[in-house]
Formats: sequence, C-alpha cells, structure tokens
Amino acid sequence: MDLYDLSREIKSFLGQDRRDVGDLIHRERASLVLVDGLGWNIAKDLEASVAPMKISSVFPTITVTVFATLLTAKRPGEHGILGWRLLDREEGRIVNLLETLKEEPLELETFFEGTDSLFVMPEAATRGLMGKLRVVPYYTYWDGLYKYRKAMEEGHKFVFFYIPYVDATSHINGPFHEATLAAAREIMTTLDRVAVSFRESYTVLITADHGHVALERNFDLWEDREFMEEMEFPPYGDSRNLMIKGKLPKSLAKYGTVYERGKVVELVGGTKNVPDFLLVPHDNTNVVYWKDEMEHLHRGGHGGMTKDEMEVPLYVYE
Repeated sequence: MDLYDLSREIKSFLGQDRRDVGDLIHRERASLVLVDGLGWNIAKDLEASVAPMKISSVFPTITVTVFATLLTAKRPGEHGILGWRLLDREEGRIVNLLETLKEEPLELETFFEGTDSLFVMPEAATRGLMGKLRVVPYYTYWDGLYKYRKAMEEGHKFVFFYIPYVDATSHINGPFHEATLAAAREIMTTLDRVAVSFRESYTVLITADHGHVALERNFDLWEDREFMEEMEFPPYGDSRNLMIKGKLPKSLAKYGTVYERGKVVELVGGTKNVPDFLLVPHDNTNVVYWKDEMEHLHRGGHGGMTKDEMEVPLYVYE
C-alpha cells in the first residue's frame, strides 16, 4: 500500500468513487493526520496504542507532491506536481512553486470539493494548494491540536490535520538527533491520546508524507566546471531528485543514478511534467544547483527513493 492507495480510499469513503480500494475506513466519519517527515525509521520505535503498518510514500518524496496526490487521488505523473521547482514548457522557464504560491493559489481539481471536509493547517503552510477548501489556520502545535479536537467534536465527515514540526526539526538537526526524536515522541503521544478518544466515532488515520535520510555531504554544481560546461538547460526538481530537460550532462552520473524518461514515467505513474532525465543522488548526499538551496545546508533531507525517504507509518484507530 502507498499514499496514492490511501488517497483513493478516502475518495471512496467520501462517495466520490465507490470502488473498494483498501477497506481501511469503517466508521461514518474519518480523519487523516499527516505528520510531515515522520518516516518509518523514526516511527517504528515510538510508543502508541496501535501498532503502525509500514506503507510507501510516492515519488518524488516531496511534501507538495504528496499533498497533490492526497487532494486529487492521482499519481504524481498524473497531476504533474513533481516538486517545488517545475518546468513551464510553454514559457521555457523554471517555476518556483514556493514563491508562486505566496502570490496566488494553485487551483487543483480535488475530490474534496462539495464534501463536509475541514483542513486544519499551519497559517503559513500549503494553503496555496487549497483555495477551494475549508481551511482552519493554526499558529502553534498546541493551537492546532485544540482546533483539530474541536473540528472532530463538531462532527465533520472528514477532518485533515497537517503537522510540519518533525520535518522542520529533522532538516536542521538530522532524523536521528535527539531534538527530532523528542518532537516525534511528543507529537505521537498527544495524537495517540486524541485518536483513542475519538475512535468510537471516527476512523483516525495517522501517516507521513515521507521520511528523512541523514545527509553527510552537499555537492554544489556551480563548482563542477565539467557540468557547467555541459549544461544546456538548468536542472529543476529538488536536490534529491534533479530533473533534466534536453541533453544529459554526462558528468552527473558520478553523483548518483540517472534514469531516462521511460523509467521516470514508471516511477511517477504518468507522463505529466516528466523530465527527459532524472538524477537520484547517492544515499546521504544532496546535489544542489539553485543558490537558495545552498543557503540551507540541511542535515536531514528527502525527495529521493531510499527506504528512509520512501517508507512511512500508517496508524489506524477504530
């Protein structure tokens, strides 16, 4: 099972698609909690009232890609949001979604429209994808937890709660740092308490968009003279999944595994916005082209397809 399957399960539950796809939800109401960055590598050692099952994320293992999948029940190659940096083929330029979403929302066709669904989200995060949906903003984790409980008490058909703090801590310190593990423990302890208290009236699902790999080295492509001479068009995607349009610079092969378009179509499950070539860096390395990414030399990263990035937990409370 992967997060695409989970999105289809929720779509079926809401009556938008009646196919039986997973048999996970048996209550009249359901809730999905997405703990950003809580990979299986961390979750397997956390205490909770139910044992998690191990499922897979979707590739690329990027938050915006997972959000688009969960909102549309489409694979990344079908909805075309393959990361924060996308190629606009019509204008021949690379679009930074992080900057674009500050100015205007990206209107996705989501199956949640017209349903009794409520989304409890950090005030500053991801709302640009959700202009057509009912969003309740929160400002701290405790504020969010209160608003999440309140939404459940109000009896909405579906309640979504997004929590970014494990991801943020892991980026700064690494996935196995005590600060990251403490954040994961605290969040799961409080979520477990809430999920248990509502399990008679809700099916509560807790999962993650991706895990993190511990980063040991960052490669700056601007310092690779061979690459800069070979490059015909700047790479896009993310530092754990560099996407190439046109001719492949041969020098990239030393950084990881290079996939041609046909294989990329298989990996992302479709053809929308698929690059001509894809570089997935070696384990524990970032390969960076964009200067703003070099400003953040993270110790934890994601976007690739290692087990640490792809494997996530799924807790089911009923």
